[in-house]
Amino acid sequence: MLRSNSLATYALVLILAVYAALGALFAVTTPAWQNPDEPAHYNYIAHLATERRFPALQMGDYDEAYLQRLKAEKFPPALSVEPVRYESHQPPLYYLIAVPFFWLGQGGLLALRLFGVAVGAGVVMLIYLCARTVAPRSPHIALGAAAFAAFLPMHTALTASVNNDALAELLIAATVLLLLRWQRMVAEGGSMERPLTMASIGILIGLGFLTKATAYILLPVSIAVVALNAFRPVDAEGGGIRRQIGRFGLLVAPALILGLPWWMRNSLLYGNLDILGLRRHDAVVTGQPTAAGWIAENGWGAYWERAWTFTAKSFWGVFGWMGVFMDARIYTFLLILSAMAALGLLFGILRRTARGGIEWRVIISSPWMTLILLWLATFAAYGWYNLGFIQHQGRYLFPALPAWSLFFALGWWIVLERRACLFAGGILLVASSGYLLLVTLLGNEADRWTLLLLGASGVGLLLYGLFSHRVERIFSGRGKGEEAGGFGPVSNLRREGVLHPILYAGLFLALAAMDIAIPFLYIVPQLRS
Repeated sequence: MLRSNSLATYALVLILAVYAALGALFAVTTPAWQNPDEPAHYNYIAHLATERRFPALQMGDYDEAYLQRLKAEKFPPALSVEPVRYESHQPPLYYLIAVPFFWLGQGGLLALRLFGVAVGAGVVMLIYLCARTVAPRSPHIALGAAAFAAFLPMHTALTASVNNDALAELLIAATVLLLLRWQRMVAEGGSMERPLTMASIGILIGLGFLTKATAYILLPVSIAVVALNAFRPVDAEGGGIRRQIGRFGLLVAPALILGLPWWMRNSLLYGNLDILGLRRHDAVVTGQPTAAGWIAENGWGAYWERAWTFTAKSFWGVFGWMGVFMDARIYTFLLILSAMAALGLLFGILRRTARGGIEWRVIISSPWMTLILLWLATFAAYGWYNLGFIQHQGRYLFPALPAWSLFFALGWWIVLERRACLFAGGILLVASSGYLLLVTLLGNEADRWTLLLLGASGVGLLLYGLFSHRVERIFSGRGKGEEAGGFGPVSNLRREGVLHPILYAGLFLALAAMDIAIPFLYIVPQLRS
């Protein structure tokens, strides 16, 4: 076990080193201001660094025509970005921390981008620790989760830009880690009464309030987790209204104390209890497409099609100001990888159900439920935001990155097991046949690459499932053992032979290779002035 942990530590250091190199690559090669809202975030930092006071969002800070001109002309030096100030309503914590880096880099953009890369490394580390807490005997799954967060192209690019997303993700991941460790401790028979833990979670939530609105999901998620753990099957001290109120008090009070001064400032500055400055923001950003206007012009069908396709593509990678797309075949390949992960998770759930069922009363108070709640809350916030404006950007789903990373890593590990390969391969072949039949019935022409990639993936998984045990004999001189039972990763990696971990690692190496290629194939050629 000690040797396994040492190897996992070395592997994590390697992942972080590769991530840092990739982040620096994006930071250096991406042309100035060619990240979403980067000039507005930069101007917030510059105002703090030079004026020594917080900016206030005012009418005129968003000029749609001028912003479109900047983007169309690729931010030429002759056009100043100084008037782009529509992020001045944002909470201050990220910008305050970034000021020393602004001074250190003498106002240069690169120093601030590299600061984002450093924060992103903290996110990757915390996601690894979250995964180790959920699956403590499976370091390979935790390493996969860390690698997914590190090499997800859109996430790597965003952490290498000037914005407050990475710090919000860091605080979210830290809060989730404390919740998961508290749950693990309670599940192992420890006391639920951990005042310091509850207060620490509350402080992190309060810091999230001071960082970005996306971090506000932490409060309902944390309250739900604490409440659900009061209904554990065996709980000697969870009951009692007074104890539960005490836990909620320790959780909520520090968060409200930290957030209150900023809310009061905004309420006095913008009026009408506009504690987040969102009403002022909506009044300032005139010209930005709204959901109601877009639906009225294009219809509900086009709206849902755009919501699905653009969200899915931008989750993996749409760069610049959401205008630099990768080759369509790459998105098809990434969609198939997503389907593989989902089928792996589905197979694990079905296998666990068949072998003894799932105790839902245990599940609702388990660490898995914390990740599910984070995932659902992020989707709810994403949907709520898109009720007002057309913002189908996958990056708004990154607050749930601890959940996404673990789900993808676990799904990919399971789908490479022999029986899961047969299950997933068959479904992908059926999907390719269904796709061909559907487009034929509709009188359309099937996309050859979609059909080829779907079919090849299905056939490849079936062949691997059928012959992997024979290939293992070549590698190890013995047949491959039976795959792990139950839902979740195995505790003994040797059961999976040699080929399984190689293919599993290969998925993450493919993402890293994609990160190396993206700046030179897409970002620089399309955005260079």
